[in-house]
Amino acid sequence: MSTEHPLTRLVDEKDLLGTYWNKKHGLFKRACPVDGLIRESDIQGMLDTGLLRWPYFTLLKEGQQPEIPAFTKTRNVAGSAVPGFADASKVRSLLAGGATMKMSQLEDWHRPLRTLMREIEARLAAELKTYVFYTPSDNTGMLPHRDGSHVLAIQIAGTKEWRIYDEPREIDSRSGLDVDVDSHAHSFVMEPGDVLYLPHGMPHVATAREGTSLHVTFTITEPTPRDLVESLMTLFAEDCDRIRERDPRATPEAEADAVAKSLLDHVSSVDAGLLVDTAVATMRDRTA
Repeated sequence: MSTEHPLTRLVDEKDLLGTYWNKKHGLFKRACPVDGLIRESDIQGMLDTGLLRWPYFTLLKEGQQPEIPAFTKTRNVAGSAVPGFADASKVRSLLAGGATMKMSQLEDWHRPLRTLMREIEARLAAELKTYVFYTPSDNTGMLPHRDGSHVLAIQIAGTKEWRIYDEPREIDSRSGLDVDVDSHAHSFVMEPGDVLYLPHGMPHVATAREGTSLHVTFTITEPTPRDLVESLMTLFAEDCDRIRERDPRATPEAEADAVAKSLLDHVSSVDAGLLVDTAVATMRDRTA
């Protein structure tokens, strides 16, 4: 019997990489058990503990973030005044007023979500990050927008209505807010256990409906051309010791010519899979 989490198995069972990847969104009803991931009581407990600190968390309403002092406080840490810690009473007041609480990169400090993220990450040539959105009923945290990555969202509690904008003119590999808000083509409500896949750059917006909504989002970022160029140069640097076996009397121009020829040889022979693997490893290490 497989010990993989159902969310990881979904990649194969729904042919995510073949049928949906960078082609269309996919909504998978009751595809992921939510027990053991994160609960509303965990969010409240994090607030009471007082260790949350901006920018690992923020508040948003209709895309607007309040001034940072409006939801944080300064604490004494080892004799120094350190700003940016969550002020539980201020945060709860903003939540009561309809703001969404967004928590970022939970893999850095939340073990169950980190474990699941690493399991999914092992199946994809990409860097993953984990976010949580905690939204009061009938409120919207973010305006219609595009993410510069693929998105895998799991509804944990409450319900959330999503609108998807999949007109070709709206899709762009760059993140942004320049979305025609009246052009959405799909609308549906996610309930606990539902999973949504969104291709890279597909605009969307989500509004909490029945009860306070809690959902987890994994962003899935593949190497960009710049990442691949950096990977190419990393591999080249590891393989260029032979260039140093040169005539010590050579001019800088002659050395540059030798390097250029060696680089061209390297480009023509480098393995594409190794190039991608090196880029992904660097991305994951750079943001760990």
